[in-house]
Amino acid sequence: MSTRIPPEVWDHIFEIATHVPYILIPEIFDKSTFIGDAYNDIYLPALADDFATKRNLVLVCKQWWHLAIRYLYRALLIRDTRKLLSICSTLQSYANGKGAVPGAKPLGWWTERLDVEIRGSATDGKRLVDVIMCLPNLAIVHLDFRIWLPRVLYEPIMRSIPNALRQAASSLRVLDWSTRSSDPATLLGVRELLAELPQLCILRCQYMPWMDGLIPPNILSSVTTFAVKEMLITEGGIPSECRLGDRRVNLREVIVNAGWNGLESWSIFMCLYGTFLTSVHLTMFDGYSDALFHHLAMIKQSCPNIHRLTLSMIEFSYLSRVALSLPPIEYLGLSMFGVLHNEMESESLFSALAILKDTLPTLRVVQLTHPENVDRLLTAHHDVAIGALETDLAQCPFRIEDHDGNLLLEGLKVAR
Repeated sequence: MSTRIPPEVWDHIFEIATHVPYILIPEIFDKSTFIGDAYNDIYLPALADDFATKRNLVLVCKQWWHLAIRYLYRALLIRDTRKLLSICSTLQSYANGKGAVPGAKPLGWWTERLDVEIRGSATDGKRLVDVIMCLPNLAIVHLDFRIWLPRVLYEPIMRSIPNALRQAASSLRVLDWSTRSSDPATLLGVRELLAELPQLCILRCQYMPWMDGLIPPNILSSVTTFAVKEMLITEGGIPSECRLGDRRVNLREVIVNAGWNGLESWSIFMCLYGTFLTSVHLTMFDGYSDALFHHLAMIKQSCPNIHRLTLSMIEFSYLSRVALSLPPIEYLGLSMFGVLHNEMESESLFSALAILKDTLPTLRVVQLTHPENVDRLLTAHHDVAIGALETDLAQCPFRIEDHDGNLLLEGLKVAR
């Protein structure tokens, strides 16, 4: 007797087999604090690996092809413009009914996420617009172009992308526009696009789209997380028309990138919106610790309602007693990048936690947010970590967690 598995069971199987955590709605909102380079470094490689699994599934047999093909196109990661022609041809063919089961939705209808990271030359970049036009239900878009093309060839492509994204305006929830382009026409197109995204929750831009620092009311009423890689507000001070009045403001989280932008501009921004914020992520690209102190002082002064703070820095040794004059937060996330995580950096980390134990009574959780930092403590610096946690931090009033939310000490004991 033959047994037929119902299509809905196959759907559940394919859903589990192709699942990558934190890359689709709603799971991505749990990682809103890290949207940008830190998030992309961790999750885009997982997305690329998952594509190989999906490709194998659709090649098993004709039945699996029709059942699993929509999972293959659920999230598109494009890193080579030479592949745009084949992707575009496939999407357009299915949109015209070729290759699809009669009555089935076209492939592009299922695409929820689009990541485009292009380096070097872009020989066929204009086809990206044609691909976007086949994706009406996009919820997450991440664009990062670093293309070596004359401006006369490059800028027309960039100017046409915001217009193409308008056809997904009603579904777009996350926009990471990390592309470097100072072309006025492109920036105008981005601003006009943003005005038409009623469901947008997370916005990240390379440059501040509004040079006077005033975010339009429609953005303030929908966006909860806002990140700018290079903040620049051109006004010498806070604009006179900055009073927000009765505007509905949903902005709760800001990602501050220090070192590529001025403290003065961020201070203006925080004076405008700091009272609404409950979470701030601060990434320190500067090679000196004084910048951390000045940015934390700005946050402490401007954000009276903050209860979550996340710090990413080049060295844990930046966490001196002077720098650790923190606002009364309940959650602190810490990560280090840029240099070798050696034993001295591990000692600096736990010395900082010992200071916080005695100086920040509101703190409930400290989390090491980057997997590589946790791995170094579990392996190369295991003795330093477990020694600190079992002595100086033995009676610690706050939890010390790894990137997955587990107690760090428990992981260290298992790794013994």
